Amino acid sequence: MARKNTITIEQEILTALEPLFAGRISGSLYPSDCRPLNSQLEDVVITVSSASAEQIQEGRARVNIYVPDIDNNSGRLVPDKERLEELAALDEEVLAVLNKADTDFDFELFQATASIADPDIKQHFVNINLEFKYITFNS
Repeated sequence: MARKNTITIEQEILTALEPLFAGRISGSLYPSDCRPLNSQLEDVVITVSSASAEQIQEGRARVNIYVPDIDNNSGRLVPDKERLEELAALDEEVLAVLNKADTDFDFELFQATASIADPDIKQHFVNINLEFKYITFNS
């Protein structure tokens, strides 16, 4: 089994997670840097931020789920806390799906799932931070 590049790893994660998010979000799943600039939908962006090139390939990935901010009837946009909480609660399900997928990776949470503001686009996103291991040789 050969080492995998970050583009391939992103695509494998995206493919594994598509059925999980189908019908649960208003938007689509995208690899890093491919989300439409002006999207006002709930989109998932997969980013592999690092991957080693060792025989046991280790790395980090993020699953970011964007949620548009809402008007709280004061004329001010605020995070949609209820929706962010619903989506953050999927982190264990994301792990289960990825670990059952036919990718040969072992996934764990790297840190607690968080909600992060992106004020430039008036949205917040749920950040599911993952670490993975992949054995590149047969035993």
